[in-house]
Amino acid sequence: MRLTMLGATGVAVSRLTLGAANFGSYWGPHWTLEKAEAKRLVARSFEHGVRAIDTANVYNQGQSEIWLGEILSELRVRHQVTLSTKYGYLTNPDDRQSGGSGREPMRRAVEKSLRRLRTDTLDILYLHLWDRRTSVEETLSAAAELVAAGHIRAFALSNVPSWYLARVALLCESAGLPGLAAVQLNYNLLTRHLELDFEDLLRISGIDMIAWGPLSNGLLAGRYRINRRTKALVGRGRLTDAIFTTGAVDPFTDVVSRTLRELRKSARETGLKQAQVALAWLLSRNPPASVVIGVSSEAQLCEHIRASEFSLDPAIVARLDNASKPTYCYPQRFLEPDIQILVHGRDARQ
Repeated sequence: MRLTMLGATGVAVSRLTLGAANFGSYWGPHWTLEKAEAKRLVARSFEHGVRAIDTANVYNQGQSEIWLGEILSELRVRHQVTLSTKYGYLTNPDDRQSGGSGREPMRRAVEKSLRRLRTDTLDILYLHLWDRRTSVEETLSAAAELVAAGHIRAFALSNVPSWYLARVALLCESAGLPGLAAVQLNYNLLTRHLELDFEDLLRISGIDMIAWGPLSNGLLAGRYRINRRTKALVGRGRLTDAIFTTGAVDPFTDVVSRTLRELRKSARETGLKQAQVALAWLLSRNPPASVVIGVSSEAQLCEHIRASEFSLDPAIVARLDNASKPTYCYPQRFLEPDIQILVHGRDARQ
């Protein structure tokens, strides 16, 4: 599986990254695995060339990191895997310093993650989310200290607005701080608003994007039947009012109906499953250096691996693009091609 070097960090990721959010037993039934199954998934993904694994200190209340550390030690593959974790969410309601973007929460989170993951160095540390209080300068200087001390190889961001990413990129360059490894964002056929906001920024800054949530919590996999009249989702043989964790997708909109209809048609034409087509579409895009996949079985893992090896026909990609095209808000609307024609002319190259 192809590897991509992230920026100038020297850290490489495979085209697919194995997500370990469901490694553990504390969350609900759809977000947990048996430890033996988790170990099989890591071993199997490694056999297929997956060389990146992503977790966070809050996944399954820290058990994800513990299991992952034990599994990598038992399989003796830690040195061959790019291992990333995240910090930022409150991990102890009674301790205000157990969350946030500041120096002390970062230092303490890394110390605990290193211990749980049984490793001396984290390949990538992500800021899971910005706390809206800590200055960018403090967060970056704290990360630089951890890089210099050898506790982390690279720092990265997740779930931040484009202006924050731009500010970070500028400060890294102007202050001589270590550059960002990547930014991890929710991106899939139903979550495309970031394309106009982030695409040019990523290209200009040289920062790579890692996509998470490629199947919109199973919506793109056809796991649910949608009743727009009653506003109900039917999945796994029962009614569910589950809110997708992205919080960004309303399943009862026209664009969702159009996209799922086109996805089913494309699956029939290619002989793939809906989930595989959705993943193959995402992997055909320019921004993602890697896509984080969350799987609960070896069968699912093999399906995702197959999708990563499949190239969609350009005509299918174009149809999916058109069906899932979002309605942009002001001022992003002024970046769309039909408006840019008024600047460059109809025959100019975009």
